[in-house]
Amino acid sequence: MTTVKYLHNKLTINNVKDLQPDYDDGTLVLTESQAVVDECALRKIPVAGIENATGESLNCQQIIIDVDELEDEDLEKIYRRCAGIPWDIGYTNRCFIREYGEDDLEALFDLYNEPHMTDYMEPLYEYEEEKDYERKYIEYIYKLYGFGMWLIFDRFTGKLIGRAGIEVRDTCDRENQAELGFAISHSRWHQGLAYEVCTKIVELARDEYSLSSLIARCDPANVASMGLLTKLGFSQVGYEENGDLRFFREI
Repeated sequence: MTTVKYLHNKLTINNVKDLQPDYDDGTLVLTESQAVVDECALRKIPVAGIENATGESLNCQQIIIDVDELEDEDLEKIYRRCAGIPWDIGYTNRCFIREYGEDDLEALFDLYNEPHMTDYMEPLYEYEEEKDYERKYIEYIYKLYGFGMWLIFDRFTGKLIGRAGIEVRDTCDRENQAELGFAISHSRWHQGLAYEVCTKIVELARDEYSLSSLIARCDPANVASMGLLTKLGFSQVGYEENGDLRFFREI
């Protein structure tokens, strides 16, 4: 789903000579030409390659198989990927879920510095290492799967209040399976927000991403998360090698 529209104009250009010196923000170039792809990359113009009738392979981060089949929201997502603008994922009654963007790093550190945030999960890396990690996460996880760990915002104040999402990890042992993860700011505990957000994410996993099952891991001392997973319909099915409890749910 998308809310604010960033894509305002799409142009099909197959000759470098037809590229203009400047384009307004919100412009996406579509092309069958590798030369146009390369020139757009050089100028930092958002570009998507179109697979042509000859099947010639283009070296482009965004490849379109059949441009006529794309809807406006598909093109909006392609433009955002090219322009480095995070995708909107969904709303709940009280929260807004979206991808991490590079401008979110300061808020992410503020979140992780809150009391009890890392009681049962790893802290962030040092600033520059975390910045590099998150940049690679956008490039190699969001772009590969279309999902991952997302940011959770209070939809009325806009404040970052947690992270939650689904990831394909080594712990997954079935086709079309991902691992659910979640963490909510201590200041917002006992308000039902984690259940609200995770319920939405389970729906997205099934309906948007065509997954068939989810797993989750939980420290045995984390009684609140165990209760939440049970409420979400997960069942404990064993232990991980590190001693974490393993939960499972078909969706």
